[in-house]
Amino acid sequence: MVVIALLVLIIGVGAASAQTLLSLYELERGARPAALGGAFTGLADDAYALVYNPAALAFLERASAHGLVESRFGRAVYGSVLAGGRHLGVGLVFLSVSNIPWRDENDKPVQAGSFEFTQVGFTVAGGISLAELPFGAGLGALQNIALGLRAKILTVSTLPEGSGAGFALEPALFYKLNNLRGLGGLRIGVVIENLLGLGVNYGSGHSEAFPIGLRLGASLSPAPGATIAADIEANGTVHLGGEYKLSNAQFARFGLLSLAVRGGVLISPSLVQASVGFGARLRGGLQLDYTALTHSELPLTHRLEVAYRFGFQSFLCPLLGRPCPAPEEEIVLPPAEEPELPEEPQPPEEELPPPPDDPSDPPECPSDDPTVDCENDPFWP
Repeated sequence: MVVIALLVLIIGVGAASAQTLLSLYELERGARPAALGGAFTGLADDAYALVYNPAALAFLERASAHGLVESRFGRAVYGSVLAGGRHLGVGLVFLSVSNIPWRDENDKPVQAGSFEFTQVGFTVAGGISLAELPFGAGLGALQNIALGLRAKILTVSTLPEGSGAGFALEPALFYKLNNLRGLGGLRIGVVIENLLGLGVNYGSGHSEAFPIGLRLGASLSPAPGATIAADIEANGTVHLGGEYKLSNAQFARFGLLSLAVRGGVLISPSLVQASVGFGARLRGGLQLDYTALTHSELPLTHRLEVAYRFGFQSFLCPLLGRPCPAPEEEIVLPPAEEPELPEEPQPPEEELPPPPDDPSDPPECPSDDPTVDCENDPFWP
């Protein structure tokens, strides 16, 4: 029954003549975005801009690569790998369910044995800011707007009548304001999902189209290290999330640049999903992210992701042979401790000779000399 619920909830493939496709693209991607409840369309400040808002790729300050593999609900294997930097990103995601028994619509065995079901998605996207266009110099505040486009391909592999492929194009818009009256950065994003493309055509002749959707998002940094974000979809789904980054001298002692704590919630007409997580950014470019996802009917899902942050802004730079170094990481170093200097050895104290007799002092009479009369001799005082 878990397999059936999984297929109905996530895959949406069967003999029914549904007109819209439910695919693995509907799942929240990555560990950090998922920990924020999927509220990433208006944040999109790392390589997952590829997935949530390709226009934000125009403002990425550092290229990075991310990878994860997880078990979903004990029966499916889900994984993704992606890389993104300024202007360009590519990614691959898959979901596979094995050992599915053959049953009819009445849940009766049709044939002995089992089959597998796999979806694989490939995504490529690009973004460019208006300031980088030939006419962008005179646009003023509009220079902070970026445009993006994402192309995605989906393949379905299972029984011959249920296998197929399709693709879709998604335009996006992103606006970035570095300072909003002292409240920190404001970021706003818009994505039109599956605006153009072809749905999945199956071997049986059945076809399912990607559903056209609209997703709006915004994020704000009300205090140093703090970020709040919210997304809303055209179908009424709401995504809320928050993150707080900690960085101090004690972390730096252990090679840790920063530690982030995150939380979020996804509220849809049929599901409420809470999530919590944390992230650790280490020296040398390594980053670890963990997220726990709840579900009202299915078991808790744990998601661990490994990422590497490169020392350049865009993958195009090394390909074109030109430098584009990323900004230096903000590192809080521990205060320098002054070394204790050894005490200099002190010379031994010299024994001073007794002071000479003061000539003004009168001599003492030798009382032990019988030849001297100390009491009557006027010479002796």
